[in-house]
Amino acid sequence: MRLYSLLLLSLGISLRAISQENLPTDYLSSAFHAGRREALRAIMPDNSVAVIFSYPTRTFSNDVSYPYHPNPDLYYFSGYKEPQAVLLIFKEPQKGPGGGTYKELFFVQQRDPEAEQWTGRRLGVEKVKSELGFDSVYNGSAFADYPIDLSGFSKILFSGLPDDVHNDSNDPADLYDLIQAFKKKAGLPASYDASTYELLASISERATPSNLNQAIRYFNQRLEATPRMRDDEWVKAFMAVKDPAGLSAFRGKFATLKWNTYLYNRLVGSLREIKTPEEMALMRKTVSISCLAHAEVMKAIHPGVSEGELQGLQEYVHKRLGAEWVGYPSIVGGGANGCILHYEENSRIDVGNDMVLMDVGAEYHGYSADVTRTVPSTGKFNPQQKAIYDLVYQAQEAIFPLCREGLPFDSLNKKATEVLAEGLIRLGIIRDRSGVRLYYPHGCSHFLGLDVHDMGNYDQTLKENMVITVEPGIYIPAGSPCDKKWWNIGVRIEDDVRIGKEKCELLSWQAPRKAEDVEKLHGHSNYAR
Repeated sequence: MRLYSLLLLSLGISLRAISQENLPTDYLSSAFHAGRREALRAIMPDNSVAVIFSYPTRTFSNDVSYPYHPNPDLYYFSGYKEPQAVLLIFKEPQKGPGGGTYKELFFVQQRDPEAEQWTGRRLGVEKVKSELGFDSVYNGSAFADYPIDLSGFSKILFSGLPDDVHNDSNDPADLYDLIQAFKKKAGLPASYDASTYELLASISERATPSNLNQAIRYFNQRLEATPRMRDDEWVKAFMAVKDPAGLSAFRGKFATLKWNTYLYNRLVGSLREIKTPEEMALMRKTVSISCLAHAEVMKAIHPGVSEGELQGLQEYVHKRLGAEWVGYPSIVGGGANGCILHYEENSRIDVGNDMVLMDVGAEYHGYSADVTRTVPSTGKFNPQQKAIYDLVYQAQEAIFPLCREGLPFDSLNKKATEVLAEGLIRLGIIRDRSGVRLYYPHGCSHFLGLDVHDMGNYDQTLKENMVITVEPGIYIPAGSPCDKKWWNIGVRIEDDVRIGKEKCELLSWQAPRKAEDVEKLHGHSNYAR
């Protein structure tokens, strides 16, 4: 018997399931998830199947795991939030072994009251049926022997196989075993590398007669990370393309490839990039929570406070207002640390008189906000800080009018680069526009939703009900080729917007953006020392 079973019995603890009460009532409904499956089915190619695995668990320390975060795709299409599972969605109804038909198959982790006493409740087959609305649900152990040959489908759509998955010898139906069963059923070649094939599909689709050689060189450079794939037949075929006719022939042959991660991501991205009304309610909630936390920090910040304390206050407000997690590791960087784009140590014990860049967003029912504010610890921007801050603010103000249906996605970053370059020239920090990338090294916008960098297709025009970020920034680390008075100033202002037909909806309005409004909040917190 397992160790935890013996411990429970020795303590006289019952192994019966424990009920859970007082849960939030605004989770997405089973009807929402079923609707998402139907929406995917409608755009899948004929005779295809989409396969979605749960995420693996990850070790935090020794025998302690990180808190489990579900695969957003699996949650989106099912509402299931547990590990050790695989969902299959079929384009057309399939004949079942008992004579009936099914449109999807769901293999989930088995109920185990002993394990649940230690690691939490499981839905199991019956509750996945009754609560999540599935008909064809089985324990994971049934997948290997279930009578279906996936290799007979014209297209097998999946996002790639979860990596670094370990085999638990005590569990014959863990994620490792589900993956092995899938490989066998799908006839997946041993040499198949999803990331390389997806890259190959993306580059070959975008290649043109004018940039063909450049595209092949770029692909060759990317292969340095997976040199074993240089011997793959598809890789060698693309590397041998010499002209537009050869490119066309390659595309035609590559399109017949059965296993397709690129198409999976395009199709699922086309759904997740457009938020439904149910999703927008959760997006407004998570962004509101994040903004109220930022506003509270604007009130409480002062010289002598630590980065960690500011992080703690932000995340306390998240929890106080109902958010389960942060959407990503919180970034709280004072002074020079604000010039590090993904600074996560948050270990400076005194922010002194510096500005503090805080990129902190809540996650509410799976949906992430992404809000950044840069705040002077003293409550007042000095002249250099304000000059940079106002320039970033001006870039944002120039971008918001472009956040409407029909405009190219890349027009936002072009405008951000233009405004920031002109401002940096005006301030004497750079001499010409080419220097802007030294101080503005990232893009302006990304999709937002179940992932902080949500799924979506960027090579298109904006559409109504997309949710994106608008986040220009300037970062001037010490040693930069400009006057020292600008050194160690890092400013990013990041807001979340919903794309509308005529204009955007600013979701993050509850956190002040204008320098004067940020200064006005200082010193009005109940949390200040």
